[in-house]
Amino acid sequence: MLTKAGSFGGTALVEHVQNLKPEIKQLTLFPSEMCNYRCSFCHIWGETGWALKEPQRAIREQLDIDVLKRFLHDVTEENKNLSVIVTGGEPMLYKHFTELVEYLRSRKANIYLLTNGSLIKKQVQFIMENIVAMNISIDGPEEFHDSIRGKGSFKTICENIDALIEEKRRRKKMFPFINITMVLSKYNYHSIKDFLGALRERFKDANVVLHDSKNPWLKRRDLSVNFAPLLFTTQERGLAYAEQMKEHLNCDVSAGWQGFVEEDIGIDTLALKKDLEEIWDSEGVDTSSFVDIHEYFTDIDNVFGRTKCVAPWHEMVIRRTGEVYPCVDLPDYKYGNIYENTFQEMWEGERATSFREYLKTTNLMMCNRCTRMFADKESY
Repeated sequence: MLTKAGSFGGTALVEHVQNLKPEIKQLTLFPSEMCNYRCSFCHIWGETGWALKEPQRAIREQLDIDVLKRFLHDVTEENKNLSVIVTGGEPMLYKHFTELVEYLRSRKANIYLLTNGSLIKKQVQFIMENIVAMNISIDGPEEFHDSIRGKGSFKTICENIDALIEEKRRRKKMFPFINITMVLSKYNYHSIKDFLGALRERFKDANVVLHDSKNPWLKRRDLSVNFAPLLFTTQERGLAYAEQMKEHLNCDVSAGWQGFVEEDIGIDTLALKKDLEEIWDSEGVDTSSFVDIHEYFTDIDNVFGRTKCVAPWHEMVIRRTGEVYPCVDLPDYKYGNIYENTFQEMWEGERATSFREYLKTTNLMMCNRCTRMFADKESY
């Protein structure tokens, strides 16, 4: 669950950003955005996503592995302990997936895989040997999940997780950590009180715990479960963002922001808040640092003390076309392209420097519900 800024928020966070020096700690890679699911709320393949309108383009545009490896060589020379998030789409559909992961491991990078879980079984041995942690999307008990991602998908994903847990036990290994994320939306929030029970019934011999935001790695578990509220914005904020980017950063924006617009959240937020509080109470989870889910959905101006984003000082995002951005969800302000520019040219270049300077004093109108706004400085 997203957390409030706590003591490191407000003025303290602003002052921290003022004194930050660029230090690359994390890459987020979208080597392809192909996906075998069509989730309703997805901003890529969902009802308002761009890829559903241009599927052939999404299939065609995949990163050249040789160019990507050259770029990764330079980044891992800069940081010998780099964290790399590999995502998509479904990242295992990238035609060079195994070669990419093997190269990252040869460069000592720590790899975090964000996946829909549908293709795990064919890659169990590979995952065991190369992945630190994986985040698997499950959207509720079987009937709810299948209504969002397709009939039979819940069964497939659970069988794949079974295979991974079994292999971990056989090898007596802690890694990879397996985390299940349920994105809370109008399609599934009614099922939230039944979700943990459904998982524990399905994985009867497994230790299933709620993810602890304060100490995420300390509890023994086979599976951890995280409730993540839907990322969203309003049409008004989206249009203001487009104007802001043009006027202040001389940047024309894509239609990407439109995939996050929710005119009607469609959630009884007070009922959701009550259900979540009952779950956390029954599981003995300290919720004192959690955001108020009712306010999260009903007051988009409330950032819960998260007054600044530190991502541009520590992270780069590489999309399927080779274009490099500071923002994980908005392919708009571009540093350059790995086919044309080196890591140093982009990381230390005028565009990156200008963007960081701008964010020292101003937030983007699209930032309020971005996951990077809710990341602690320790996350990087």
